[in-house]
Amino acid sequence: MAGLLLDTEIMAPVLAQELPVLDASVMVAIRSLGGPDEPDVFAEVSRLFLADVPIHLLALSAAIEGNSAESVVQVAHRLRGGALEMGALRMAPLCAAIEHAARAGSLEHAAEQAGFLDSEFEAVRAALEQQMR
Repeated sequence: MAGLLLDTEIMAPVLAQELPVLDASVMVAIRSLGGPDEPDVFAEVSRLFLADVPIHLLALSAAIEGNSAESVVQVAHRLRGGALEMGALRMAPLCAAIEHAARAGSLEHAAEQAGFLDSEFEAVRAALEQQMR
């Protein structure tokens, strides 16, 4: 079982590329939270996500550079939760792979996976900004 999990983690960037950047059903669900005369809830939540993620990406980089597996786990977990809440289908598995690698004590693997995270976040940013128009 552990071998299968590791194989899935290694393949996360490859598997994730087959998914859309955002889950349309999550966008619809978030938008449904607001009333007709209220500001766009999706736009507000998206702005908060887009402001928050860069802070966590910096913290993740610092934790990896500082060889702090515990911090990597915590930050990757937060990033994964935010990605799931926003429906960022390709970003969430990357964050999970980073978290699992750090839990297993492989900061080298976590750093490798983190290398894909910046570009995936940019794809999420572009998709969210397009949806907010």
